[in-house]
Amino acid sequence: MKLKYPAEAFALGIVLFSRNMEEAFAAGILVILAVVFAEFLKNLLEGAVPVWSLRLCVLIGTGAIAAGAFLLGFSALGIRVDTGTWIMTAVIGLLAGKAALFGELEGDYGSIFYESGILWGFWILLGIAREFLSQGEIFGNLLLENAPFFSQSFQSTAFGFLAAGLALAFTNGILKKRSSGTQSLLLVVPAVIFSRPFEMVTFGGVIAFIWTVGVSILLFLSVARMIRFSNAGPRFRGLPLEMLSMSFIYLILSIY
Repeated sequence: MKLKYPAEAFALGIVLFSRNMEEAFAAGILVILAVVFAEFLKNLLEGAVPVWSLRLCVLIGTGAIAAGAFLLGFSALGIRVDTGTWIMTAVIGLLAGKAALFGELEGDYGSIFYESGILWGFWILLGIAREFLSQGEIFGNLLLENAPFFSQSFQSTAFGFLAAGLALAFTNGILKKRSSGTQSLLLVVPAVIFSRPFEMVTFGGVIAFIWTVGVSILLFLSVARMIRFSNAGPRFRGLPLEMLSMSFIYLILSIY
């Protein structure tokens, strides 16, 4: 059975917004609203406009709505949204639009809410875990002032990819589905450009940017090609395992 939740949009959302419970809760709602809007717009325009126009309308419309909704929602909660983050929220909208256009949602809003709700729940739980392990807080409430396992590393992008992979795998396990038909590069490339795993000190400017992004993506492509032949369980195959692999790539590259 095909997925009814937008795996790629959720994965990028978790990578970016799972550092604490507050942003996980808010971002999850906004991703669900984005895919519901995309599916509604597709069904509304389907048959009334040419296919190329339908796709452009859904992608551009969902990207714009997602960027606007994230900006308004996060601003209301006092969460800072810089230019780079705002652009990434538009990319989340584009991925939600892609799921509506090329997935098999079939206007089944009940299943969309059900499957997305399960993933959103795991997203929140992992956001709580990252927040607590980094500073001993949950939803901004201090539970433990000091502990030897506290580390700001849990706030890094590497653990964002780890959270995305685990959330997708847990959800697939409950739904008895696989993340088939997904294209991880569509979210890995923007994520690497937005949050690079290392910075070149020797070179600066464009050369450093190209080298950092290029090395990260080449490593991901080589690893993704190898894990296709791995003997992972069905729930981890595809996008979840690729997110876990990108997490380890970030951890390794961040050493240098």
